[in-house]
Amino acid sequence: MTNMKSFSKQHGAMLLISVVLLLIMALAVSMYTGRVKTQEQRILLNEQNYRIAFNAAESGVARALGILSEEPSWNGAAVVNLLGNNASYAVNGASQQVPRQSSTVTLVTLNAQGNSPDGLATVNVQEQAMLYTVLANPPDAPLIVAGGLNVGGNFEVAANPNGGGTGVPLSIWTDQLVDMNNGSGTTCGLHEHQNGTCSTAPYSEKGFKDLDIVDNDPGFPTDLMEYLFNVPEADWSQLRTDADLRLNSCAALGPASVGLIWVDGNCTINANNVVGSVTDPVILIVTDGDITMNGGATLFGIVFSFRKPSTVANFEINMIGGATVNGVVASNHPVGHANGTYNAVYDADVLSAIEQHDAFMRVARVPGSWRDF
Repeated sequence: MTNMKSFSKQHGAMLLISVVLLLIMALAVSMYTGRVKTQEQRILLNEQNYRIAFNAAESGVARALGILSEEPSWNGAAVVNLLGNNASYAVNGASQQVPRQSSTVTLVTLNAQGNSPDGLATVNVQEQAMLYTVLANPPDAPLIVAGGLNVGGNFEVAANPNGGGTGVPLSIWTDQLVDMNNGSGTTCGLHEHQNGTCSTAPYSEKGFKDLDIVDNDPGFPTDLMEYLFNVPEADWSQLRTDADLRLNSCAALGPASVGLIWVDGNCTINANNVVGSVTDPVILIVTDGDITMNGGATLFGIVFSFRKPSTVANFEINMIGGATVNGVVASNHPVGHANGTYNAVYDADVLSAIEQHDAFMRVARVPGSWRDF
């Protein structure tokens, strides 16, 4: 009996110890699991905060790019915004001028800081944007024609006084021969044009071609659209998409018109109508259509008659009754076969305005410039 009681006591003690050990183990496992779960939650929260802060920083960069698109002259002052989920960002920009072969572009470094709603996560993102004008190469001649100029009609061109170098006037530039033995074409200086003495003091006229006309030029660009706008003719739709206005006629154009305007088909500018101004000029691209400017009409800027690569039809430029383009007239196809009339006056102030005006500025992200460190 005594042995049985002793065994029962020992068995009970072992059982109690086993239960206590099991409870201790269960408690340890529970505590460990709790710690693991807590750590996982912290990791998940940190990851969530990082993503929110990262997205807020990216929103800041996008906001700055939008500001640059609307206000290319933005001074880069910090912009702070509270997002809908109480996250926030602050973004600013720093500009620098970068010289290129033929011009200078503005490089803007954007720095954005995104913050999570609880303020525990902060992400810094940097990206660079480039500001450039749609006009890649400001023309030196008031009349530029690819494919030849038939001078059977009438034209009067006021030359760029320094187009061929300092003090060397340039009026017409083409890759084909300009025969001045037909029609009544005249080129002269700006002063003579303004005083109405172009016909009495010309550079070139019927029967005489002076050095202000550069024809048969082997250096003439093979792709005039690419030369002017840095967009190959084959990719003309890109430039069309980039236009401020896309129209089917020129009826809506007037003094308030400004920027890059693309017209599909014929373009007629009514008599005495004024399009653009010296300070707010236009770049008017007319594709696969005739251009007609009626008596007294005036356009400030660049008129580019563009024939698509797949088109074989001929199109004409006709400026009637003293209608004039103050700036540049260009064509990527032969003109003059219908005895067209051209009146182009080189205007340095207009071309300078095109280079500096916000309406012609575009924004592009610099590839490889994004970083978050």
